Amino acid sequence: MKDDFFCHSLQSLIERTEAAGLPRYVATQAWQWVYHKLQIDPEKWSNISKVRRIVLTELFSFALPEVEQRLSDGLGTCKLVLKLRDRQRIECVTIPEKGHVTFCVSSQVGCPLACRFCATGKMGFKRNLTVSEIVAQVFLMKQAIQPFIGKINLVFMGMGEPLLNRDNLFAALDIITSDIGFSISQKSITVSTAGILMGIDALFERFPGIKLSLSLNGYDAQSRDALMPVGRKEPIQAILNRLKHYRSRNRVTFEYVLLPGVNDMPEHATLLAAWLKGIPCKINLIPFNPYPGSSFVRPQVESVDRFAALLHQHQYTVAVRWSKGGEIAAACGQLVTAMSAVP
Repeated sequence: MKDDFFCHSLQSLIERTEAAGLPRYVATQAWQWVYHKLQIDPEKWSNISKVRRIVLTELFSFALPEVEQRLSDGLGTCKLVLKLRDRQRIECVTIPEKGHVTFCVSSQVGCPLACRFCATGKMGFKRNLTVSEIVAQVFLMKQAIQPFIGKINLVFMGMGEPLLNRDNLFAALDIITSDIGFSISQKSITVSTAGILMGIDALFERFPGIKLSLSLNGYDAQSRDALMPVGRKEPIQAILNRLKHYRSRNRVTFEYVLLPGVNDMPEHATLLAAWLKGIPCKINLIPFNPYPGSSFVRPQVESVDRFAALLHQHQYTVAVRWSKGGEIAAACGQLVTAMSAVP
């Protein structure tokens, strides 16, 4: 049975090709063709002999998930719906920004955390994505934006909780950050988590340059737990206490989805400011993005601006993130594949 090329690190690829009698540099050449030049057809690998290309095609499969749908909002944001080998579906999104493009990457099919405001959580949890399925999203999104050659930012804010798929996430990050492949630096990558303490510690240790984004959404532990059941297993206060003593080149970003009448009142801003005191951080305010069947509505611009201004008064760095792609259900909290696992 052939190996999946996209699950290999460069080192394991070298070991596999050497075991088949090929020089180690052939693995490096193949790696560069795939990840640097986005060419997965070995027939096009002009600097590798035909005999060696045949060996490589006997060793490896270069199959990618099927792009079942491409949805664009007309302003540059594009959502890819990918069908995996077991017919499960996932979604990933390319978002044009000033001077760069952001890729929103998924880590699981569905999500086990069931946050009340998130459409993905309504799917429930199907399974973790493999290393190959994580890497393939980046490959396909890079293909989708060609001939763009500028800066790319990666945010693991798609479907699923990345730190509950830690081993596969970390192996994929090793491939993604390879300086002779995709060559996406750690400082251009953000991992968003609902709060998995052991995973946060491991991420800081393994990838010190990667940015951490923590989904907060409450102004104290009780209000957060009401929205995010993960707090019953992963107490948020323990995580915040750890972050108070963690020092990094990157400040932690707290994501705060504004839900009218739930967590967007002036007194909530005051409580939030006091709760986060002593943690070097930025706060992203995300006005709720509606989806069918949700019990929440989008907040008014005035209430969002008021909340941001109150946090500014407490000397916090605050950004309001009016998400792009809402027209194609590609905005924060909207990713859901109703067709998942349908033939």
